[in-house]
Amino acid sequence: MATFTTDPNKRPPLPSDSPRPNGTRATTVLTADCEFKGALAFSGELQLHGRLEGTIESEGGSLMIGEEAMIKAEIRVNDVQIHGKVQGNVYATGRIELRGKAEVYGDLHTNRLAMDDGVVFVGKSNTLSGKNQPSSDFSKMFTRLGVASKNGTTPSTVKEA
Repeated sequence: MATFTTDPNKRPPLPSDSPRPNGTRATTVLTADCEFKGALAFSGELQLHGRLEGTIESEGGSLMIGEEAMIKAEIRVNDVQIHGKVQGNVYATGRIELRGKAEVYGDLHTNRLAMDDGVVFVGKSNTLSGKNQPSSDFSKMFTRLGVASKNGTTPSTVKEA
């Protein structure tokens, strides 16, 4: 029978206890046989291959949802790469990537979105910034059609010189 303690002086050191060189982040992996219900918060990187229902949060963290994963949650992270199935809204301050056979049923909120061919996405994509995004002026798009309609003719009756 295993005994667990939260006192770091009474347990063997964990890999996450050791100092990490600059630029590296701890990676946590939840395997395909893992099922979780509730709120999950993490730092660094998380690879999720199992089933989860609830919420996933990380300030500055990176989430990878594997091909076999089934997630029913609101997700709030820095970057997320989705290969599996997700039902719920996703908020990413960095980037959202929908890869391979990903299926996402919910709204995406990010400023950077990448999506592979064949991905299933049912929802809306919104930008995170509260600022109004500039829009292009399409009012002067048609030069020939605009001239034709001013002359009272249709484009099919306009003759080229």
